[in-house]
Amino acid sequence: MPAWIAHADWGTAPAKRVVATAELRGDGYAARAPRPVGTTGGLLDRMRVAAEPALLGFDFPLGVPRAYAELAGIDNFATWLRGLDPRDELFAIAADVAEVSVARPFFPSRIARRSPGIKQEFHAALGLSAASALRRCDLAHCRRGAASEVFWSLGPKAVGKAALSGWRDFIAAALADTAHRYAIWPFDGGLRELLARADAVIVEAYPADAYLQLGLRMGSRGTAKTSQDDRRVDAARLLDSCRRNDVVPDPDLVAEIRDGFGPSRAGEDRFDATVGLIAMIDAVRRRPEPDLPDDPSVRLQEGWMFGQHSRCPGPHPVDTVTFDITTGGEGEPSCGGFVGSEPIFSTTSIPEETLPTSA
Repeated sequence: MPAWIAHADWGTAPAKRVVATAELRGDGYAARAPRPVGTTGGLLDRMRVAAEPALLGFDFPLGVPRAYAELAGIDNFATWLRGLDPRDELFAIAADVAEVSVARPFFPSRIARRSPGIKQEFHAALGLSAASALRRCDLAHCRRGAASEVFWSLGPKAVGKAALSGWRDFIAAALADTAHRYAIWPFDGGLRELLARADAVIVEAYPADAYLQLGLRMGSRGTAKTSQDDRRVDAARLLDSCRRNDVVPDPDLVAEIRDGFGPSRAGEDRFDATVGLIAMIDAVRRRPEPDLPDDPSVRLQEGWMFGQHSRCPGPHPVDTVTFDITTGGEGEPSCGGFVGSEPIFSTTSIPEETLPTSA
């Protein structure tokens, strides 16, 4: 088991970056309320981790679409990332679609006028289709909609700028740190193997999938993580997930969970950091090796969201013409993820005496 587990909700602006942490104590974890991601020191220090081995989760993509990997000659994402120079043109967001290429895939920095068809032009400039611009883990499944594609960089759901800053300023810098051994799952190997030989293992953890993994109401139709009331509705489920996974939240974290993480705009970031942390602990406790499709492109190029089950989405549309990427994003879940016998969206209240005891 990792000595520490941390999950960062990663905003493009440093002020929007918060990290929730948990320390292994005996057979369980002591979880702490989210704090700002550190601005000095190495990756472990900035993620508020005090011991090794650590499991570090980030909510930006770690991996590239298989079709892009083929065009760019990327055999292994982690190896490729280790070889990048922070000054590489890859890290310069294209201002115009004419500047987009395999070597400069992030776009746009902004769009000053209405540009119908700009997404199609962007895909064409990269040599991709709308389907092949997504990784297998990005595809809609169960009641979770599709994630945003890796390189698109504009709009409230876009992840391009977060991926760019995360790769360049945090992950690549950590991989170059000769004082520590960092590994990226699943590209560098299985989780048990990596925890045994690395100081920290870096994973991608997507809060929207964590909602599904923990059986939360958040993410279902009509809910919004920007709403304190909607966050508060999931308080009992979050605290029950802590209880089932032997996680003891500190008093500040219990208070935040019960209050829906407060009325401020920062509440959604703190909520996602906490949900991601609990889902990571749930995945570690569920099985020694996280679920992962038997798909070489996933293991070497695309990556996988930590804790996401592999029953669906199915084969990537690049590999088959029969898979419909539009299914699974609306209505009732097509499968239960990992909630098992736990009812999805149960409204049964949890008795006070069953809640975790704060450390």
